[in-house]
Amino acid sequence: MKNKSKLEGIGKKKISLQLYITGMSENSARAIQNITLLCDQYLKGLIDLEIIDIYKNPSVAEEQMIVFSPSLVRQHPLPRKTFIGDLSDMREVILGLGITLKE
Repeated sequence: MKNKSKLEGIGKKKISLQLYITGMSENSARAIQNITLLCDQYLKGLIDLEIIDIYKNPSVAEEQMIVFSPSLVRQHPLPRKTFIGDLSDMREVILGLGITLKE
């Protein structure tokens, strides 16, 4: 994936994401780094990202039915979609968000 790729498939719709982590474990740190990189390179201005530490807010994880950490949840646009793991496969995350990259 090159930085000069064009985004298609989402238009100008904002994407609302929540990243659920457990403290600063190695996987949590990697997930934060990967989603931040993805947002900065491809989705600048189109993402509303909230990072939630379920150690500090266990009730939020229960309300949202988060079982695994790290978990990235796309709240909007619907349907809700959950990605589990450190988000290292950026192509899979981009496609899962409903975004098409055109060279």
